[in-house]
Amino acid sequence: MIRLFDTPAAAQGDWTRRDLLQAGLLGIGGLSLSGMLNLESVQRAIASRVRKPARNCIFMFLNGGQAQMDTFDMKPGAPEGIRGPYRPIATSVPGTQISNMLPRLSRLTDRYTILRSASHPLSGHNSSAAYVLSGHTPGSDSSIQPTPMDHPTYGSVVSRIQPAPAHLPSSVLTPRLLFDMGFPTPSAGGGWLGRQYDPFPVARNRMMSKAPVWNGKLPGPRSLALPKDISQSRLASRRNLLGSVDSAFTAARNDAAARTLQAHQDKALDLILSPECQSAFDLSKEPAAVHDRYGRFEMGQVMLLARRLVESGVRFVTANAVSNPKNTRLSSFQIWDTHFDHFRLYNDTLLPEFDQSLSALIEDLDTRGLLAETLVIVMGEMGRTPKINKSKDGGRDHWGRAYSVLWAGCGVKSGRVIGATDKNAGEVIEAKSSPDDIAATLYEALGIPHETVLEDIAGRPRRIAEGSPVPGLLA
Repeated sequence: MIRLFDTPAAAQGDWTRRDLLQAGLLGIGGLSLSGMLNLESVQRAIASRVRKPARNCIFMFLNGGQAQMDTFDMKPGAPEGIRGPYRPIATSVPGTQISNMLPRLSRLTDRYTILRSASHPLSGHNSSAAYVLSGHTPGSDSSIQPTPMDHPTYGSVVSRIQPAPAHLPSSVLTPRLLFDMGFPTPSAGGGWLGRQYDPFPVARNRMMSKAPVWNGKLPGPRSLALPKDISQSRLASRRNLLGSVDSAFTAARNDAAARTLQAHQDKALDLILSPECQSAFDLSKEPAAVHDRYGRFEMGQVMLLARRLVESGVRFVTANAVSNPKNTRLSSFQIWDTHFDHFRLYNDTLLPEFDQSLSALIEDLDTRGLLAETLVIVMGEMGRTPKINKSKDGGRDHWGRAYSVLWAGCGVKSGRVIGATDKNAGEVIEAKSSPDDIAATLYEALGIPHETVLEDIAGRPRRIAEGSPVPGLLA
């Protein structure tokens, strides 16, 4: 069991003189200087657990739950009311077949692995998402609301242990904050690690303003923009003045809430003053041909933004992959929660956009040499029911008992299919893998031992994962 008490910078061995003095004279969380140096050796040993740990991660979240039998786990022999209209097609890996609606991805199966045996017993969106986004079982399967002591999401844990440089956010959530039934999704933030480890949110109404995403001029987040009457030099001067004033109130900042507020202020100022950060979010720097390849729709542009962010040094990007069909019944955008109009939505937007944007991301990362250092995970919080319901145009309902997860890039093996479901893709019959196991695998692929224990904001030890890595998946 590996236990970390110290600061994120110290966890990487970036000791300052002050860190060393504090460690030797006062200790940090009970650790002596020798203890901290032992921790440094533990960090060096992490790499031995996978051949080459990933430096960063793109987590493509299919909010609502993608239908396994219509994408990566085809069941052509199932009855008509289960199998749907799609047919399996051959891929670049002999013997592996996926949906004919994913022709671009079928040519790339040698660059990713399909886990067909993900499973959990939950059925609610928020509870399932909380489980999938953190790897910890939530306390309820009803529409739960977030609390300060929720388990942190993956990007928050990565931010705590392997932070990005100061001029960049360590973790980004884009382009929509996650909600169900009016409640934000639990475990989408820092949780018991503290709000300072929340992902940097790039909500769609900020990231895109009112400009259409397909015009190739996607603006950066408004939260990074300065008021017109304040220049960067003026802001820097204000920051220095604030620091001088604050020095008289050092004792007050021992309060946890004050420290959190200061951390938010410092990080926000670092990001606003950073040309590198501004550039990372600026999609206008991409050539028109790149926009075309990813797709001039929201899902494609979000995947392009994810590539730019990890290329710039952001450690973890949670990309909420949604569509914008011309007519939706409930909102201006469409998630993967297709209780009705399932096949129309899959035919018109969801699957074509998914196929184009994800294949573009994998190929682009590979061409740029980034796939060799980036872990890519694609999954929803659940799958969909094998049986097609009788609502208008047919639909598939919530189903957590069996669904598929795609893994690509650094830290994992490629060109494989792991696990299996029954003849209707409804029950796992081989290599069942819970979100706990998926979390453990994700952390190991990133070079973070899944047994790691961190202290929460109340000083209590907490495990970052409860499961075990999926056999046969890690490289």
